[in-house]
Amino acid sequence: ADDKTYTLIEGVLVILPTRNEGAGFSILSGKVWLLITITSVFLVGFSVFDILYKQKSTLYSVASALIYAGSIGNLIDRIAFGFVRDFIYFEFINFPVFNVADIALTFGAIFMAMYVLFYMKDKPEQTSLDKPEHNSIEKSANEE
Repeated sequence: ADDKTYTLIEGVLVILPTRNEGAGFSILSGKVWLLITITSVFLVGFSVFDILYKQKSTLYSVASALIYAGSIGNLIDRIAFGFVRDFIYFEFINFPVFNVADIALTFGAIFMAMYVLFYMKDKPEQTSLDKPEHNSIEKSANEE
């Protein structure tokens, strides 16, 4: 493995191969089996919700695809290597090193939050048959 550092933009962007044995910001560092279990349970639960949830939109679909991709990408690293391979480092803000799966998860979570906050319906839309003005019995009772 080539663990050499590559400076792409001086003082800004560096390829810095790093082993992350935890989750984001090295939370739960060294607890690889716990992280594998948590991710697996999350993916099963999210999949069940995804199958049962019928009010999908493009935003929901993009968000869930990014969440799946990021979760599975990091899960594969944890299972194969016992750690996640991070390598993107923004030197100018000294941000923790991350990877493409982390980017997918972050944007997936942001898009899903936008969907839940602004687009998700509290309950299914009423069909025209459910609306009282289309019920002839109720309409004729109101006219009397």
